[in-house]
Amino acid sequence: MKLSKLIPAACLGCLGIASGQGLYNIMPYEDDPVEGLPLHWTVALNLGYDNNPSPVLSDCPGFDSDGAMYVSGSIQGNFMMQSPRTVIDVWGKLGVTYYIDDVQQTSAVGTTVGSSDDTFYTAQFGLNVTHNVNERLRIRSRSNFSYEQEPDYDSGLATDRRQGQYFRYSTDNSVGYRWTERLGTVTGYRLNGVVWQDNSAQDSMTHTIYNQFRYRTSERTVLTADVRYGIQNNSGYGDSDSVYLLLGAEHEFSETTVGVLRVGAQHFSPDGGEASWSPYLEGTIRTQVSEQFGVRAFVYYGAEGRDRSVWTHDCDIFGPMPVSGASLVNFDERNILRIGSQGSYVVSEKLTIFGGVNVVFDSYKNGTYVIGDSVGGAWAALDSAPDFDEMIYNLNIGASVTLTENIYMTGSYNFSHSSSDADIREYDRQRVQLGIQTSF
Repeated sequence: MKLSKLIPAACLGCLGIASGQGLYNIMPYEDDPVEGLPLHWTVALNLGYDNNPSPVLSDCPGFDSDGAMYVSGSIQGNFMMQSPRTVIDVWGKLGVTYYIDDVQQTSAVGTTVGSSDDTFYTAQFGLNVTHNVNERLRIRSRSNFSYEQEPDYDSGLATDRRQGQYFRYSTDNSVGYRWTERLGTVTGYRLNGVVWQDNSAQDSMTHTIYNQFRYRTSERTVLTADVRYGIQNNSGYGDSDSVYLLLGAEHEFSETTVGVLRVGAQHFSPDGGEASWSPYLEGTIRTQVSEQFGVRAFVYYGAEGRDRSVWTHDCDIFGPMPVSGASLVNFDERNILRIGSQGSYVVSEKLTIFGGVNVVFDSYKNGTYVIGDSVGGAWAALDSAPDFDEMIYNLNIGASVTLTENIYMTGSYNFSHSSSDADIREYDRQRVQLGIQTSF
């Protein structure tokens, strides 16, 4: 029995389980739709306060990032069609966020920095199709397309909060074949990428082909062996490619607890840099502790080929030191650790509380200065740069109260903190939101 069918609908909503792709979504059949109405709608309206809507440079002396009130609204539709061999799950969401005050930042000399927009739009679309050709052959496609304002920590995209809008896309298409009662394979191709509206130098695209061998040792355990090859194309600095060799296991600890773990090695080869082997890890677990309490979590560690060009200077370049004190460094290596969890607890028929936490740790190595150096901003493009680290954690808590049969009041608090070797990248951000939503 699939774990998702054991979790109450209220918990599914608070856990944020959707049909998209993310770091939680490495569990087999994670995105199979939950039994319910063929067509389901959710409409939401929110009022909130953001104390740091433009976090870039916000911790630097002389830069003001005033808090702002905002209103947001969204409508989401989910459609599911099932037959004995085919499952089609489609979902879409349209939303808008309007800041009552313009989102902007004022520098020490009075100039406006960053975005001055006050309206941000969201459009998301997902399509999952699974078709069982026969008892042995299974074809699967999972696609997700988003136009958003904020990077999503659970998607594996975010390492900071940005005001620019972006387009994110991902499609994963595979063929699974069961060769014997115990042995099977899954072969596929994955394409994902991001296109930034205001920062095209950060655009990226990744192609991945993979093959997974699956061997069932018992009704509850499957051992896996993965071979993957990925190509990373970046608009800015440095394309790269990677080879992954992984061993793993998928185990059903009980009817309400399932876990997946894959470990191994990644051979990362950046253009113009030195190739190297490094550890690779991905895992996720989902458990329904009781009828009221559900939790899921993930862990990820690996080398990533995008966003390896970093401004590493401190805020003091905006003081007596000239602007030439800025330092832009291209790094060959970027190793990243991501940990996340979400949970919800149904206190009563009318009250559900939920929360989550994400931690992102970035480690950059083998850097070369493009602009500046560590001593005074002189041009030193061939000089080596010191290693660079930063950490971000994000915490959210909230509650949902049932007002009538299908109308809910929600409230949430979100806190983000960035700590970095470059204080221009440090910030704190808090958001408080109250809302009302209806489902039908």
